[in-house]
Amino acid sequence: MNAEVLLRAAMQVAASIGARAIVSFIEPQQVESDIPVIWVKDIQLDVLKDLTMHDILEISERHMLDAAVQLYLLRKFESGIVVGLFSYALIIYDIEEGKDFVNLRDFQDIVPRDVLHAVLTLAMEIAIEGREGRSIGTAFIVGDPDEIFKFSHQAILNPYQGQPSSVRDIKNRDNWESVKELAQLDGVFVIDTGGEVRAAGRYLDVNARMVALPGGLGGRHRATAALTREIPAIGITISESGGMVRLFRDGICRLALRSDVRIRG
Repeated sequence: MNAEVLLRAAMQVAASIGARAIVSFIEPQQVESDIPVIWVKDIQLDVLKDLTMHDILEISERHMLDAAVQLYLLRKFESGIVVGLFSYALIIYDIEEGKDFVNLRDFQDIVPRDVLHAVLTLAMEIAIEGREGRSIGTAFIVGDPDEIFKFSHQAILNPYQGQPSSVRDIKNRDNWESVKELAQLDGVFVIDTGGEVRAAGRYLDVNARMVALPGGLGGRHRATAALTREIPAIGITISESGGMVRLFRDGICRLALRSDVRIRG
């Protein structure tokens, strides 16, 4: 079906149900709309052509969930309805489902919600953007820095040692560029519960033999998971291959966020 016809149909549906936005998985085009149109990029849907309609709708709903998570993290859409526009279907989606998938209240007994929101959003940006044209992997450990330091050691000179709080505040987006630069180095970031980066380039000294993780996850993930099993802390890893962002608590992966569904703008 013509993309313009599909888009106009989505606009009519969105207007009739009071949707907050249209999330479009078709090629971007110029459009005037009272309802924001959010274009998703870098998603390959041609692989669906040989699947049944049931399988196609199931995969489409998963793409909408991934998009809703990004809307929650990047645009702070916490409630309301969005219309998903695909080349073969329109899907009405409740953002609450995406928010519940990444419910930060489940972790605020360890880390305040605003701090965890900032770290997860930054991690998603690193997973999407990489650095200097290549993918990078890193990890953030959020918790009591004194406890984290007992299970880690400094591999390089700590670039945050002696820096003022204003420079170390992870909640301030102005500080993210330097974090992205340092993410290219080996080691992990240590962030306290107030949101200040206390160290970068630390190696974790934990026994990961008791941690059960899916195959294919490397040492960074295992060490991060193991540390969260030893102490009350939240670990967030970024996979260099695949761009997955994972959140660990109590030695278990609690969230796995994809970065290949990418919200434009």
